[in-house]
Amino acid sequence: MDDVNPGLSKILLAGAALGTVLNLADSIRDRGPRNALTLFGLGICLPAIGESLVTGPLKLLRHRTRPRVAGVPISILLGWYCAINGSLAVAERALAQLPMSESRRRAVLPVGAALVGTSLDLILDPCGLDIGLWEWRADGPYAAEIEGSNGRKGVPVVNYLGWMALVGGTAHAHERLSGNSGISSESCIPGLLLVPFYLAAFAWAIRERKPCYLLYSAAFPAALGMSIRRS
Repeated sequence: MDDVNPGLSKILLAGAALGTVLNLADSIRDRGPRNALTLFGLGICLPAIGESLVTGPLKLLRHRTRPRVAGVPISILLGWYCAINGSLAVAERALAQLPMSESRRRAVLPVGAALVGTSLDLILDPCGLDIGLWEWRADGPYAAEIEGSNGRKGVPVVNYLGWMALVGGTAHAHERLSGNSGISSESCIPGLLLVPFYLAAFAWAIRERKPCYLLYSAAFPAALGMSIRRS
């Protein structure tokens, strides 16, 4: 099977591993060990199930980076945790600035986190498809002008339904398991750790003259800006 350059796979794995270590260390300090490890477990296991389904029985997606376990790159699973933890922290801090009750914030937090994460992927997925990190087995309506390494074009809607479900579902499960303790993040670090991913995709959009994706994903930097201003 045709894969990306091994050097690129190593760079992505190293970056994801470093991001995971920094996220986990900050989460332990911010949320406490129990809640941090619960979120880490959910942020790895739930995406692992989803990725295994789309790359396995459903055969919708093939990743082209290594090392892989059951068709899913380790860097992708670690990246999911970083994206979920960062999206949750950004949503928590941004919602804290809005005039609503604490109970209302908790009710809308999973949706807010899902929107932040999905907004980020509105630029990440077209970028990754264009540079050959993965390929979809069917054409998709989003980014339909971008052709994957297998000749299929665009990103299927199921990708973004998956992002909404995984990020929102993980946030909801974490809140249910942690109760009233440790769910509210005081740290902006997880959100800032997503900035390198966004900037890499930003540079791709500028280089390839595709500024529309900066507009499509604008909710992410807007929410991140709100969360930083809270500091």
